Amino acid sequence: MSALALKAYQNTALESRCETSSKRDLVIMMYDAAIDSIRLAREHAVREEKRAASASTSRAISILAGLRETLDRGQGGSVAAHLDDFYQFLMRRLVRTRGGASSEDLAECQDLLGQVREAWVAITPQTVGQVNRRMFVVHS
Repeated sequence: MSALALKAYQNTALESRCETSSKRDLVIMMYDAAIDSIRLAREHAVREEKRAASASTSRAISILAGLRETLDRGQGGSVAAHLDDFYQFLMRRLVRTRGGASSEDLAECQDLLGQVREAWVAITPQTVGQVNRRMFVVHS
């Protein structure tokens, strides 16, 4: 299969997956893409490929900006505010590394984002119900 055909297939598969996914799953997909971009930036930084590292870092920053746009600050309360602060922190850190990508700084961003991604994965309709029952008194 040619590289062009493979890319077209991957784009079609991604579009299909996006159309059928829940909002939670879309957020996780965005985390995966940002983490992958940071991983690529690290690989390029180690090989001292500055342009490629910068391009991968820019892609991660764009994805984080997209994640910020998904936040509902009106209904999300402190959780949305903390996520907004987190995304901004990562974006500032990535902008700082873009000029001279530091593998260590990129590794830290990748690790932090990975930890929050795992928290999103752990949230399911069942666990949300369990957390609500544990944290709030429910009157019948």
